[in-house]
Amino acid sequence: MELMQRAANIARDGASRRTDALASESEAPANIPRYAEVAQDLIARIAAGEYPVGSLLPTEIELSETYGISRHTLREALRRLDEAGLLSRRRRAGTEILRAQPAPSYRQPISSINDLLQYGEDTEIRRKRQRVVRCDADLAGFIGCEPGRKWLRVDSIRVQRGDTRPICHTTLYLSLALKGIEGHVASRAAPVSATIEEIYGIRVAEIEQSIEAISLGADDARRLKSKPGAAALKATRRYYDDRKQLIEVAIALHPGDRFVYTTRLFRE
Repeated sequence: MELMQRAANIARDGASRRTDALASESEAPANIPRYAEVAQDLIARIAAGEYPVGSLLPTEIELSETYGISRHTLREALRRLDEAGLLSRRRRAGTEILRAQPAPSYRQPISSINDLLQYGEDTEIRRKRQRVVRCDADLAGFIGCEPGRKWLRVDSIRVQRGDTRPICHTTLYLSLALKGIEGHVASRAAPVSATIEEIYGIRVAEIEQSIEAISLGADDARRLKSKPGAAALKATRRYYDDRKQLIEVAIALHPGDRFVYTTRLFRE
């Protein structure tokens, strides 16, 4: 009888947790995705020591039942913790807690075009200015167009939400073949790539990216609130549509102590 009563108590507690999780899901603010809410709750629990460093998280099945969510939603939440440097996820070994607080630098995962576009949604622009420029020989050679062609140049500073330190200074060159692009960029806070896809119906089909280590010059150090000569990452990206037409060129400078690129590779 005692064993039966204990089993009944466990089942009742599990049902209660699932009911509470489902209730909290329905009460969650509409503008916060469920996976983000779950990620925030897990981060808080890890920080509070409920899941100590060195221990294993409960299994995906257990966590899915606890929060009343699908395993797909849970995996997206765990991916955020992984990108924050909190977890080590290994097949058959479980999910180990590596640290109690997220790493201080911004981690940018790169495994798809969507990952690059998501970066613009996870951060916010604090300062932006734009002007039309005419390519001289050097700029034309860099972009890959004929000298004299005009492009819209947009300079901006990005920060993590809740942190005033810049993590990126970006210089964009946008094709003026996109009619009215100046007004759309000036009036919208959305990432430029998302604006192009939404307004013009042009899908970003290919992104060519190169990354190099550099030392910050005086002007860039001032923009990024860093020191001249400090280490930085420079990422140059070229965005192409389905017809292989170049629609955007971006040069992003990241302070070396505030930004990490992570790449996940899969065997075919």
